[in-house]
Amino acid sequence: MSRSARYTLSGSSSSSGRVQPGRTQSGSSADSPNSRQYGGIGALVPGFSSWSRRPAETFKPLDSPDSGLGSPSRGGTGIFSCCGVPVNKPRPTIGSGQDQSAILEVASVDWEAVINATDHHTDQFDAVMDHQIPVIRRGQTFKLTVNFKRAVIGHRDNIRLRFEFGSHPSIVRGTRVVEQVMGKDETLVKKQWGAKVRTLSGGHVFMTVMVPADCAVGYWKLSILTNFKEDTSKIQTFSVDQGAYVLFNPWVKEDIVYLENEKDLKEYVLNDMGKIYCGTDKRLRSRAWNYGQFEDGVLEAAVQLLDNSRLDASARGNAIKVVRTISAVVNAPDDNGLLEGNWSGNYEGGTPPTQWQGSVQILTEWLKTGVPVRYGQCWVFSGVTTTVLRALGIPGRSVTNFASAHDTNANITIDYHYSETYEKLEDMDVDSIWNFHVWNECWMDRPDLPAGHGGWQAIDATPQETSEGVYRAGPCSVAAIRKGEVGFQYDAPFIFAEVNADIVHWMCESENSLVKLEVDCKGIGKHISTKAPGPMQFGDADRLDITANYKAPDMSAEERACVMNAILSGHSSSRAAYDMPTKDLLFELVERDDVFIGKPFTLTLKMINSSTEKRTVDAVMHLETTFYTGVRAEKVKTAKHSVVVPPKGEAECSISCSPDEYLDLIVDQAAFQVSAIGTVKETKQIFCLNDDFRVRAPDVVVKSEGSYKVGKPFKIDCKFINPLARVLRKCVFIVEAPGLEKPHEISCSNVEANGEANMTYTCTPKTPGKKTILVSFSSKELSDADGHLNIDIKAAH
Repeated sequence: MSRSARYTLSGSSSSSGRVQPGRTQSGSSADSPNSRQYGGIGALVPGFSSWSRRPAETFKPLDSPDSGLGSPSRGGTGIFSCCGVPVNKPRPTIGSGQDQSAILEVASVDWEAVINATDHHTDQFDAVMDHQIPVIRRGQTFKLTVNFKRAVIGHRDNIRLRFEFGSHPSIVRGTRVVEQVMGKDETLVKKQWGAKVRTLSGGHVFMTVMVPADCAVGYWKLSILTNFKEDTSKIQTFSVDQGAYVLFNPWVKEDIVYLENEKDLKEYVLNDMGKIYCGTDKRLRSRAWNYGQFEDGVLEAAVQLLDNSRLDASARGNAIKVVRTISAVVNAPDDNGLLEGNWSGNYEGGTPPTQWQGSVQILTEWLKTGVPVRYGQCWVFSGVTTTVLRALGIPGRSVTNFASAHDTNANITIDYHYSETYEKLEDMDVDSIWNFHVWNECWMDRPDLPAGHGGWQAIDATPQETSEGVYRAGPCSVAAIRKGEVGFQYDAPFIFAEVNADIVHWMCESENSLVKLEVDCKGIGKHISTKAPGPMQFGDADRLDITANYKAPDMSAEERACVMNAILSGHSSSRAAYDMPTKDLLFELVERDDVFIGKPFTLTLKMINSSTEKRTVDAVMHLETTFYTGVRAEKVKTAKHSVVVPPKGEAECSISCSPDEYLDLIVDQAAFQVSAIGTVKETKQIFCLNDDFRVRAPDVVVKSEGSYKVGKPFKIDCKFINPLARVLRKCVFIVEAPGLEKPHEISCSNVEANGEANMTYTCTPKTPGKKTILVSFSSKELSDADGHLNIDIKAAH
């Protein structure tokens, strides 16, 4: 069917005039647990169910001055108006030749989906362009055409539109609306529903409909009600099989998610490709991610997630409540949501988190099965959350915090405990520091908070801790975090600790006695990063550092004041940790250069003596492999040193590790933690330092030559060099690109030690524009290697 095709009368009749429960537009049963009654994205273009009569409903008197359609004109005698258009005599019969003495019947309706999509910035949705499903934004008007089976007679006919939302529509709760179609000279108001005529021609009524800027977001059903002016007891109801998706509208000031900057709108609402940052604060790396918010099935899945949630339909216009709900339903522990987390390293029965390159496959798989998809970790939860936010019209972005604190006991500090011989007491350590953690920001006003707390709000869908009994976090004002204002909703103490907690080291002298050893005020919250607006670039050229949005510079007077504000107002149990002695020896773990997996490395502890006397240091260095969450996986080795540091001088000690010592112990992300702890004999100064780093896989090299046009196949060549002195088994390349192909897995043979894997793949572009092809490589022995290629696809001639 062409995109200009109109909806025709179809479907089976029902006593209520609504679509039969559990039936698609064609009348067959739905295929999946999440299929809608309206047939869902990908269904054939639907039409109308048969009409039915129903009792009179409350509406404006037909003879009232503001009744709109059907009201007598105040003009000359004998001249009536229909929707404000003068009519001298009845129009000739049209359509099926309906008797003009009968109540108006609908012949067809045109949602004008493609035309509306251009005005509403929704013309990239496959739902619109491939299936002509209307996707509109609240706070502005859309066009609607209704064709009746006979000419409209102004002094007799009355037409109203009824919109319904949710499973139990209610006028009182704002989920059922009945609107009189008004004359063309009437004014529509952005804060309320309304409908008026643009043009009238016989039985063809071309309307403009206003959707209020606080309207519930999701899928709205439409019915058309007709009756005679003189007989309100007989009403015919035409229930449209195909409803419309209504989204948030960041382009209009009346919407709570309004975002003024056009460049930001293009990035944080319309861009379907981006980057998510990971690694460590010493070695940042980016992971290209296909958000794919416009792809077939994604919008339907996003709306279905909200439909399945605990959020009442009447609250679906409140962006604050909607994003809080999104942070809950994207994870699965307590509401059978979208994605199941797994940090065990064993991903049997699912997809390893490092193999995902985008959100589309996750959302469409859930939509098809209704079962949480396996498996995700923080960047996957965040990537999918960005997709859901942008699909629903909320400006959103993925944000990575390096050296991110997980404050389990809510005291706004990260606490480590040691014995009197400096052994770690891990059974007492409930907090952790993740190498990196990825959450989301969404843009909106916060009328529930004091002025100045709107703008970017942090939400977190990774299931870390419960909030009001549910695994979720936020929305929390980033401006409030910056000032240490942890008393504002939602979950401010936890999010503040993620970016600005102090690390406190304690010695346990007895069961009930803790002695403060060290407070590290600079170890948490580094290089907080997101992708900058604009084209995706190689390396860090498009990385936007937003650390200053969350905190003042570490150790500045402003930053210390904010921390103390949070500690005091948050009633932290760690307030006793802030009386620090003077020290004359500075300790530093030297940053690692870029280390590839399979190579040896050395980690160095540097000591700088500012006194005029020598200092003797007894130090213990531990090397462990860790999950990226900071949880220890395996102990690799320990080194003990006694070092003399000359007056005003420097000294070093180190711990070295060979590939044979660590290769069989590494886990996801190939992350390590090195720690150094000890004392200065002469002054009894105690030091405790921790640092993390990772060894990384080489990049996948992606190349292609020639020109790129819609519909014209082209080849890409991919190469990966094995950095290990061992064979790689169960090797696979994964290719993904929005608008080109769905994700494809291509298996390849074993890769010999220090050998090379090559793959050639053919893509056929579907749409023009700048695109990014993502390619990753994974094997049993090595994963998390990826690369990408930017191309510019020209339109077909």
